[in-house]
Amino acid sequence: MLLSAISRKQAFLTHLSVSGAVFFVLSYLIVFHWYPDYYFFLDGGNRAIVTIFLVDVVLGPGMTLLVFKPGKKNLKFDVTMILLVQLSALIWGINSVYTGRSATTVFYLGKFTCVSHPDVGAYHMDAIETGPSGKQNLSFLQRPDTVDEYLDFSKKAFANGSSAIYYYSEKIVPLDQQVVKRLDKYRIDLEVLREENSLYADIVHAAVNDQYGENRYQLVPLSCRYGNAVAVYDKEQLKIVDILDVPITLTSTAIDEPLPLSIEPDNTTGTP
Repeated sequence: MLLSAISRKQAFLTHLSVSGAVFFVLSYLIVFHWYPDYYFFLDGGNRAIVTIFLVDVVLGPGMTLLVFKPGKKNLKFDVTMILLVQLSALIWGINSVYTGRSATTVFYLGKFTCVSHPDVGAYHMDAIETGPSGKQNLSFLQRPDTVDEYLDFSKKAFANGSSAIYYYSEKIVPLDQQVVKRLDKYRIDLEVLREENSLYADIVHAAVNDQYGENRYQLVPLSCRYGNAVAVYDKEQLKIVDILDVPITLTSTAIDEPLPLSIEPDNTTGTP
């Protein structure tokens, strides 16, 4: 069928239906693979959906609705340019969303922190991606054994232009049964939380006492790019199974002994 035989409405609806199909496929990848679970709301998945919607569903069909006119001179050229503009914008959007997708969530010093693929750098992620937490890709960084080691970590982070030292450490491991007991060394200090926000403290207190027992579940502050919350970590399933809408800025309080300044040459145990 020639373009001149197609009405503006037909051209718009055809373009909209094709763009909608593409948007549906990309939305599936965003929701279930690139930004699954809590990553969607806290680490940019919802923003990724908006980006793809604007460049795919709004831009292309919108230009068709504005420009397409049956019998118009150079109509083929106009349609070709519309498709090229939309394709270029879509490629940019997909690349931006894909390269910025969530990579892992690291537990370190009493807090879960989301890390995106650009931030994870050259770290080898195969072990994390095949770990027990599935698409959440939960990982663990053991705290330094001494203050001296902590300073070494900090200097390494400074050299890489970041204060987040776990981005550059080769000590990140999957959060599995071998390390999950380390989470027991941290608790959210309800008294400190109550000073920050009494409502948040009440929500956490109710979750600990009424909904989630401390034997199986661990409540841990969670910080991502676009929001904070409290993660409910299931130590049997080895996954975050729920998110409490408690955007606190605190970290869990360590309940074991503080770091020693250094370890003597004959001391091989260190602080766990």
